[in-house]
Amino acid sequence: MMPNMVTIGDVSVDADDPCALYQALYAAKVKLLAGERIEETEIRSPVTSRRIKIAVSNMAALDAELMRLSSACSAAQTGRRARYAKRMRFS
Repeated sequence: MMPNMVTIGDVSVDADDPCALYQALYAAKVKLLAGERIEETEIRSPVTSRRIKIAVSNMAALDAELMRLSSACSAAQTGRRARYAKRMRFS
């Protein structure tokens, strides 16, 4: 069977390997946090001129996918899935 290759950033990884996908997406997240995908634009009016910088990302979706891939990678390596328990505290 041929690997299903995808490109994330500048790295080609097998889309069926959760561990490789996790590493590539984590590297992409670090680059986003470092500000590599910041776009700059200028808004002009007859009176003023303003430059703004915009970071394009969806961190919540990226974090959710990283959690899913981490669990899948753990299951692939150990043969069982990782458990995540929610904790609550009453005060």
